[in-house]
Amino acid sequence: MTRSFFDLPHNDRFKVYDVIDALDCAKYDSGGGALSVAVAKGKFSALVDAMHRLGLKHIDAYTFPLGTDKPAAHLRHASHGQPDSCWFIAVFRPL
Repeated sequence: MTRSFFDLPHNDRFKVYDVIDALDCAKYDSGGGALSVAVAKGKFSALVDAMHRLGLKHIDAYTFPLGTDKPAAHLRHASHGQPDSCWFIAVFRPL
């Protein structure tokens, strides 16, 4: 059975949130027991490495159109030649 991010002790989850903040990323969603993070430009590798050290495995990544969302500029990514038009989301689960 796959563990949920929310099965982790509070202190461990807060360490994860601290790393997300330190890398200037943002918590995006936590549906289905996974943690989705809006990745800041240039921070994907550092985020994956940091999450792994905290006991989380990277399981997926995707872009998602901004629509009416208005995230900070450092959270906006280019897609299909359109600058700053998408979120870049990385998804993690406990190891």
